Amino acid sequence: MRKLLLAALAALLAAGSAQAIVNGEPDGARHPYVAAIGFIDAATGRPGAFCSGTLVSPTVIVTAGHCTYHSAAAFVWFDPQWNPSKPPAAIGMPVTHPDFNPDRTLPNTGDLGVVLLDRPIQMAAYGALPGAGYLENLGRARGHELAVSIVGYGLQSVDPPVRTGERTLGTARIKNLNSSIVRDYGLKISGVNGSGRSGSCSGDSGGPILHGDSNVVLAIQSFGDVDTCTGATYGYRTDTPSARAFLDDYVAVP
Repeated sequence: MRKLLLAALAALLAAGSAQAIVNGEPDGARHPYVAAIGFIDAATGRPGAFCSGTLVSPTVIVTAGHCTYHSAAAFVWFDPQWNPSKPPAAIGMPVTHPDFNPDRTLPNTGDLGVVLLDRPIQMAAYGALPGAGYLENLGRARGHELAVSIVGYGLQSVDPPVRTGERTLGTARIKNLNSSIVRDYGLKISGVNGSGRSGSCSGDSGGPILHGDSNVVLAIQSFGDVDTCTGATYGYRTDTPSARAFLDDYVAVP
């Protein structure tokens, strides 16, 4: 059964619309804890969402709620060059934030989930969760134009489509910590729009928005302004009381 699901997942994702960092570069070994995740739909037993995520402990990956929602299982890879025909590093059980619903009601979309792995993955370093109110403290100290790194798998271009399967790294800036759209549950990062900065696409959902060059996961990539992947991107923060209460059930939060 596992072999059949892997084969179906490989075929679907190879032909599908998995998308990732625009204006990015190959990540190589810089963020080995960022994973490619293929989910199995709970209703059909067939491949569902394809997303990215961050390993924050040997057995816990943080990702987006719209990826884990109604998913029965997740296949996880950590290779810099993702190959869906290769056996996964682990299989996991998806769990979704209780505030999430498929309409992603604003401002609190609840767009947060975890994947609980069936075996530990040992790494020299993992992604780190921030302390409570981490972003407010940064914002007061330095203003909202904070540098961030975004990491994910898939397309580097929509028009024309360019799919390499590589884990890709990009740079951007936080534009707003209190957007009228997501308020203090999320953050808004700059879009591409000829700026030379990076942007993310739908298959990059759940991938980390990191503080500068650090391993601190400020937020997970949630949704964008436009389908062309050139507009602003919104992340669901991991330092809020709502996010921390959920994550604390599965991993120690600082």
